[in-house]
Amino acid sequence: MPEEPSPDRKSGFMAFWTTLPGILTGVAALITAIVGAIGLWKSQSGSNGASSSPATVQSVSTASTTAAGTTKGTASGNVGGRVSLARGDNADLEHGQIGFSSNADLQLGPESTPNLFAANSAFLAPLEGRPTKRKCTAALSSRHDAFEVLPQLDTSTICVSTSEGNVAFVRVLRSPGVGNAKLVLGYTVWR
Repeated sequence: MPEEPSPDRKSGFMAFWTTLPGILTGVAALITAIVGAIGLWKSQSGSNGASSSPATVQSVSTASTTAAGTTKGTASGNVGGRVSLARGDNADLEHGQIGFSSNADLQLGPESTPNLFAANSAFLAPLEGRPTKRKCTAALSSRHDAFEVLPQLDTSTICVSTSEGNVAFVRVLRSPGVGNAKLVLGYTVWR
């Protein structure tokens, strides 16, 4: 049967943690654990394919990209892709451009709670279920939201009546949060 440590030995162990070397050892262990947890979390969350550049647009197969980086529709007229927005960024979905544009459709608000604003003459309507042009048109005819508070939405899909008069939808792929300052949206514009 193992012996119980003597009271002197117990107090010696506890006394170590009240000394400068003990405190420094404890702080180093805590910092190592936090950095390890963040590294593990970032390696897990970074594997979803989202871009890590400040503001990017990635086109999908329904669109072709010109040398200037803008997105053009194909014969079907649909344009789509993925955008990564930092706080205050604007997105023109038809042209696949991020930054200031007189035709911007969306803006990620500058506040700490992620709000997605309709820009210029655009407006928004949340949508449950699989988005289609018909469903989005119906949703946009009954709602004209100027903004959506992303953490309060019951859905990740938002229909958009664009500044150029087209119907689109965006799907929230990743919201800003701890370790990620960007809002990543997948989108399709129907023409």
